[in-house]
Amino acid sequence: MGFHLSRKLNSRVWNILAGTFFTRTALFMSVPYLAIFLTSQKHLSIFLAGCVLSINPLVNVLFSGFGGALADRLPLHKIIAVVPIVWGSLFILFYYADSFPAFLLLNGLNGLCYSIFEPASKKVLSTETLPENRLLVFNLRYTAINLGCFLGPLLSLMFNMKLTLFPYVILGVLYILYGISTQFFFRHGGRIHVSVASRGIGSLKNLGAIRKDYVFLLLLAGMSFSFFGYSQLNGTVSQYLTATSALADGARMYSVILSLNAVVILAAQFAVLRWISKWNPFHVVLTSNLLIAASFLFFVLPVSPLMPLLFITVFSLGELLIGARFDALVDELSPESNKGLYFGCSEFVKIGTTFGPMLGAGLLGLYGVESPVPVFGLIGGITAAGAALIGGARFQHLRKTRQPVDAKYTGVHQEGA
Repeated sequence: MGFHLSRKLNSRVWNILAGTFFTRTALFMSVPYLAIFLTSQKHLSIFLAGCVLSINPLVNVLFSGFGGALADRLPLHKIIAVVPIVWGSLFILFYYADSFPAFLLLNGLNGLCYSIFEPASKKVLSTETLPENRLLVFNLRYTAINLGCFLGPLLSLMFNMKLTLFPYVILGVLYILYGISTQFFFRHGGRIHVSVASRGIGSLKNLGAIRKDYVFLLLLAGMSFSFFGYSQLNGTVSQYLTATSALADGARMYSVILSLNAVVILAAQFAVLRWISKWNPFHVVLTSNLLIAASFLFFVLPVSPLMPLLFITVFSLGELLIGARFDALVDELSPESNKGLYFGCSEFVKIGTTFGPMLGAGLLGLYGVESPVPVFGLIGGITAAGAALIGGARFQHLRKTRQPVDAKYTGVHQEGA
């Protein structure tokens, strides 16, 4: 199996996947605990902590089109070599930050680096992989992310790092090493350099074409509601579990459900991929939205140690369907000449992540941590509103193609499964 994969994927793809695993492991040692650290150690209010969390996706949304255009205009090997070094330096500065403006600035710059790096790395995976292997590659990337999500919280719990920002130093060092490693693997530029030079000149002008791509725009609008719900895991859910008196050790429970989140996804990923291999891809992301929305209903039940476990199981299945299909669907909907721009603009879904922590924090402040029913009931209802928009995207796609969508994607799904 490993040899078969190594023949399908080249060393550059493996470098991106390995770097993703190591950096995401450190990321999940640190970032999920930032809200807890800011409120318990720096004594910021829940609202100000929510603002720090929200500035990252806000900057990401504002600059995602710009980052995608850069991926079409500049040599990709330079972007993926330089940005991680700058990014890593920013993460190290988190350890020395001591005020709300400093954390706000650093997390905003963190979002800017993400906006530039993510579309470039995804375009590398697309350009360096044969079309029939791209769904497989994007799912391997998702696997690497979730391995990091599994190990990160466990390491944080093992070394009792949830109340310190030292993991940000580890995260920064790993990103710097990642950037250095890409300089070795991509030092000759190669195929991705040629594709960038020949295709990317008019990307900014092609923003007008995206504005007329109603399938893509409706998909992004619907997925933004899914990401609104997804963002509650690192914001509202963490603040609720650590502050409620209904659970004996909510902070430890939060670490447990973060690791369980990854366990569920890793255990179920390839079985679920095989199960959904013939599904319409729009149905996959629609189901993911409804599962994430439904997961919050467990918080309106009587509080018990079982409640967070049931929540994270359903939530994880919804997240799995997003990770299994969304990036690959964007790749399939985008023209070859503008893949970087489409990958960049796909980050517009983070508008949901921008307002999610702020609204969640506002609801907790309004109703209190001892009243989860209105808080999570409203969060679940808002998340589910995205289902109508995703359904609209599928309808527009059917009108545009005048043929069943399933026929176009079945072969790709089977390859990835």
